[in-house]
Amino acid sequence: MKELQVSIPGSDKWNCLAAEKLQDRMRGLLGRIGLKHGTTMLLAPCSSVHTFGMKFAIDVIFLDKDNRIIKVARNVPKNRIVYGGIRAKKVLEAESGWLPDLPLGIKVAGLQ
Repeated sequence: MKELQVSIPGSDKWNCLAAEKLQDRMRGLLGRIGLKHGTTMLLAPCSSVHTFGMKFAIDVIFLDKDNRIIKVARNVPKNRIVYGGIRAKKVLEAESGWLPDLPLGIKVAGLQ
């Protein structure tokens, strides 16, 4: 997986693992026991995620085609499905609890 540095205005940069291959996107965070603090996983293209088989709760950030935040789902427990809506094109997943406040409409920098 490709490693990126992403950020939002007024926040520290985050490490980001970009799941570019279909198999990496399908696997996502399954099988992991967690992610390092400050690390996210990018799934693109993607408009919904599930947490079946997950070992930890996640925060999910849905982005539109311009990398603007359109929805944030916090503390999503295992065995759930979260939809980003018709405008969602990308998803950032993080282990629950460390992400700062994320206002809708703000652009995430550092993504292709």
